[in-house]
Parts: sequence; C-alpha cells; structure tokens
Amino acid sequence: TEYFSPSNDIFYSYATCNSTDYFWQQQQQLGSNVSVIGGINITAAIPDYQYPTLNKRLPDGTVLNHQYERGDEYFDDSVPFGGIYIEYINSVVKISNGDIQNVTFTHTSKASLKRFPESWYTAAVRDVQNGLVDMAVGPLWITGQR
Repeated sequence: TEYFSPSNDIFYSYATCNSTDYFWQQQQQLGSNVSVIGGINITAAIPDYQYPTLNKRLPDGTVLNHQYERGDEYFDDSVPFGGIYIEYINSVVKISNGDIQNVTFTHTSKASLKRFPESWYTAAVRDVQNGLVDMAVGPLWITGQR
C-alpha cells in the first residue's frame, strides 16, 4: 500500500472487537478453511471523500479527496473508490480465504442524501437500514439519530 509499510499488517483490535483473544484462538484451532459467513458478496456505501482514507482517482490521475469535490464522479461507479479504508476492506476480503467473495463499493443513494442533506454519513447509514447496501465504510460515529 502507498499509505502504510508492509510491517503494519495488523487487523485485530482487542479494545474494539473483544477484550480477550478467545475467539481468535478458536478460529486458529479450527483452521483457515472454515467458512463463517458462507462466501458472501457485500455492497458497501462510501459516504464521502476524506483523504487519505477515502477518495476517487479519475482516469487522468486526479484524486478527488475533499468533500467539496463531490460531483457526478461521486455517483459514477465506474470510477473506483480508493484510500486506506478501501485497502483495509480489500485486505480483509483477501485473508478471508473466500469466506467473503467480494466487496463492491458504491455511493450513498440520492434518496438518502435528500433525506439527510446535512450528513452524508447519516445518509449512508440510512442506506444500510433500508437494505440498499450491506454496510457503510468510513469514520462513522454513533449518534442519537443513527
């Protein structure tokens, strides 16, 4: 990755995921070919550009990385999302050994953006709630509204 050195290849957080390593140790004992979620495909909404975590790179090499640059390209799924979060999710897919087949990154729906124009992040969470996507990727906070 262009963001981290290869030695920073750690994905598990005891503070966030679990206070012990019990689950991790169980998975290690079961082996790496155990399917937990059945080889699913996931669709993920990207609520915003926030360099270096989330951005889009145009064919000419221009990186869209600021909130004010959300134009038609944001809604164009042929222009891929990039950034640290995208690389992280792609790494999780790779180490899942096929348990996660694919993650398709897409924009937040225009309907949710119209409903929540003050927060593209809340709009992305609404897309998850409405079943339009499976998850939202970004620096999302827990709020009363969400």
